[in-house]
Amino acid sequence: MKKYDVLVCGGGTAGMIAAAASARSGARTLLIEREGYLGGTATYGIPFLGFYSGNGSKVVGGLPQELVDRMVAAGGSKGHMRGGEWMEKLSEQVNHEFSLTPFDPECLKFIAQEMLLESGVEMLLQATLSDVDVKEKRIVSLELMTVEGKKNANADYFIDCSGDALLTRLAGFPTEMRGRGNMQNVTNIIRLGNVDSERMLDGLKSGTRISGLEDWHTRIVRGTLLDGSEGIVHIAGHAEAWPDRMPLTFTGISWRKEEMSFNITRTVNIDPCSANDITRAEISERKNIADTVKGLTGRVPGFEKAYLVSSSSRVGIREGRRIRGEFTLSEEDVLGGGEFPDTIARGAYPIDIHDPNGGKTQFSFIKEGGSYGVPYRCLIPEGAMNLLVAGRCVSTTGKALGSVRLMACCMAMGQAAGSAAALSAQQNIQPGDLSPEQLQARLVKDGAILQV
Repeated sequence: MKKYDVLVCGGGTAGMIAAAASARSGARTLLIEREGYLGGTATYGIPFLGFYSGNGSKVVGGLPQELVDRMVAAGGSKGHMRGGEWMEKLSEQVNHEFSLTPFDPECLKFIAQEMLLESGVEMLLQATLSDVDVKEKRIVSLELMTVEGKKNANADYFIDCSGDALLTRLAGFPTEMRGRGNMQNVTNIIRLGNVDSERMLDGLKSGTRISGLEDWHTRIVRGTLLDGSEGIVHIAGHAEAWPDRMPLTFTGISWRKEEMSFNITRTVNIDPCSANDITRAEISERKNIADTVKGLTGRVPGFEKAYLVSSSSRVGIREGRRIRGEFTLSEEDVLGGGEFPDTIARGAYPIDIHDPNGGKTQFSFIKEGGSYGVPYRCLIPEGAMNLLVAGRCVSTTGKALGSVRLMACCMAMGQAAGSAAALSAQQNIQPGDLSPEQLQARLVKDGAILQV
């Protein structure tokens, strides 16, 4: 294979944006992805969260916003849905806006692909990273397993968007992980047809086998669906699918009438970087899906005629391995609305912790419903000469990751990493030596939001 300026490992939410940013900044860019399509967890049926902060300020723009705009133009999204509220009690509304950006996952797959091709990105799909050649702390090439067998891919700069810092670890740079039993649980997103969301809401209001109307994490958002009808776009609560078990905490997302995606199943005590654990998680979640659908259709209002349409191609991982970067973003930085001189992206979603033991999800809100900056230093692995990272494996504490991992923030970090790699290639310097001011100027020129 020919040599590239920048190679992006992973084509999920962070990687697809990183590759587009790199190519648009003039770098010869190759993206490798283990699936046959782009988008990663964004294709599972969950919405983008975090484009807006709790006080209503927009905090993510640039290429992520372009992706949304293109899906809207293609008829695959109605764009950002705003006006929801985080509620603590019916009589005491927390002064935070809840917003989301639903989209058809199939539309995302196509729009992301076309956006990258138009940007000049070359792609190698169904390619899995198997080894890394490193000389004097500089990555030289990657070994990939493809349908043809092994291939080597060479580049001057690399971006790890693998989700679990696989490239960073294989290259020998330090990574961290809280470990099995301490990390957030994993989930398979399911899509159901024939769901009556209005009956679900009635059940939630009356407490008929759906509880949680007074919980602070329950958000009800109405809006226009893709078929032009008005309906419930987002609903959350605790479904009492069985008389003798704990209720299932869920969020439901709809982009077409009577069709909803649910984040409802849970498997705990999983190390996502263990092949045996991931296999156990996939088997567990497949059983959970069958059991959950049976329970919902037999007991819960609105699900009487529902049926399973699809499930995500892989279990969704909320937390795994992270790099040890030049700076580690902390829970205090997130909740306090931290600002940094080298901010290259913003996060605005509350810290969202899915209980490692399978209990209720816990939220911690950012001060005054605001947002925080993500420093460029969080994207630079300690000791690496030509490697950057974007997505949920950037340098944060485990709790801070509960906010940073949200997809809007991951895409914003992807734009920063792609731009930084291209600028470093043009100047033949280490990413750590790139002027933050130069990178920030490039990002702002390309529509990114760094200050609010």
